[in-house]
Amino acid sequence: MGLNSYKYYFENSRPDWDAIYKGKENKLFSIIVLDNNSGLKPTDIARFDYEALAADFENPVLIRPLDINKYPLFGFVFAETNENNKQELYNILSSDLRKYISVLE
Repeated sequence: MGLNSYKYYFENSRPDWDAIYKGKENKLFSIIVLDNNSGLKPTDIARFDYEALAADFENPVLIRPLDINKYPLFGFVFAETNENNKQELYNILSSDLRKYISVLE
């Protein structure tokens, strides 16, 4: 896609969203915040499995990990989902994320 947000800002212009999303009318684009709602303290967490997380999405465009010991989040998921597969979004939004967490022993 190659959008340059700085160029659009400085030129006071807008992307041609109709052209960008042409053929993607039945797609949902999401940003999911991976908040630590696991009930576990960050100091008790050994690892977060971002690969397993990605496997639970049909098209994870980008997963941006964060260090749970520096920030109160595991990161962000940018996903493209078919409109008829909203269940993947419902699943992640209702998850406590424990299935992706390894605990220190």
